Amino acid sequence: MTDVNIPARPVSIVANWYLRRSPLNYRRAVALETALQAIERAGSKRRQIETLARDRVLQELLASMIAARTHWGMTQEEVAARMWTTKSAVSRLESGRQGRPTLATIEKYALAVGARLEIRLRLPR
Repeated sequence: MTDVNIPARPVSIVANWYLRRSPLNYRRAVALETALQAIERAGSKRRQIETLARDRVLQELLASMIAARTHWGMTQEEVAARMWTTKSAVSRLESGRQGRPTLATIEKYALAVGARLEIRLRLPR
């Protein structure tokens, strides 16, 4: 059998099966691993979008955050500088890709855009 250098990186069970059958199947294993990772990323992104669509409270929070920033004519870069973070972090926060933000993050954002944060409980009517 020919010796083939196989990098020591984690592979899926299916890709590992290809490698055990024959080290010459390395290219197939790598292609399969890449495809599986792409499918996994697409599935998690789809779940995040579906979660955001169902979460009405989060949608309203994000809309009010963006409204507060645009009210003062601020860019995401300016908000990021005031929060001591990056523009991409503010972008992820405003898009909801990050899931539910923590209360501390919401407070930092409100302070950065000059807004006041209110938390209220409403009784059912």
